[in-house]
Amino acid sequence: MGIIEALDNTSTAAVDKGEAYIKTTKKYYELKVFQQLALLSVTGCKLAVYFGLCILGLIFLAVAGASAIGDYFDNAALGYLVVSVVFFALIGIIYLARKRIEKLIIVKLSENFFD
Repeated sequence: MGIIEALDNTSTAAVDKGEAYIKTTKKYYELKVFQQLALLSVTGCKLAVYFGLCILGLIFLAVAGASAIGDYFDNAALGYLVVSVVFFALIGIIYLARKRIEKLIIVKLSENFFD
């Protein structure tokens, strides 16, 4: 019966080690998910604040630039038209570079996610 008891003890120890491994792995993944959610939340909040301030600054800059261009050409409508054309040109450039931008974002996210 010595061999059977030794096998029983060994299998019991293996089961205990397996359960401990599963519990540790579960805790690790819970912490990993928390880390990713925290990173996403902080990044999202910072981006919202930066985006809001940039939009506000861009609005004031656009109105001031359009007003200055309108004064230069003695035609306010022409100043606003020039500024709107510049904005649409920027939108077109961003649209053409969207694949490169998406790739850059995916690379940066994968660095954080798979560390």
